[in-house]
Amino acid sequence: MNVLRVHSLSLSFYLGQMTPEQAVDYLVDEVGHERDNATAEVRRSFNGSYDPLYQCAYLVGAMQFRELRHELVDSGKMTDKQCNDAILHENMMPIELLRGILEQKPLTPGYKANWRFLDTAAKQ
Repeated sequence: MNVLRVHSLSLSFYLGQMTPEQAVDYLVDEVGHERDNATAEVRRSFNGSYDPLYQCAYLVGAMQFRELRHELVDSGKMTDKQCNDAILHENMMPIELLRGILEQKPLTPGYKANWRFLDTAAKQ
């Protein structure tokens, strides 16, 4: 699934530029969802139980994972399977800490996050 396409859909919906039916059609035609899955996704995403910023946070996280994959897999440090397995093994934590663990960087007390993943993502 193309995460950027899904989030442009979310933004269009919240700005009133797209109806739920148009959102379903978009997921089917542009993202490749099956219609039943697209309908369920739209219902879940837009039924009012999620704040619009939830979708933004989801997008930022997806961009971070994309860049982390680029650093680890595209560089040859890990295979896709090794990267996915390592992420699942570590479970939930800030991406910067996960990155440090997977790249075996020292994480000392008082460590300050310094990863600027958007710099690289913007160049792609």
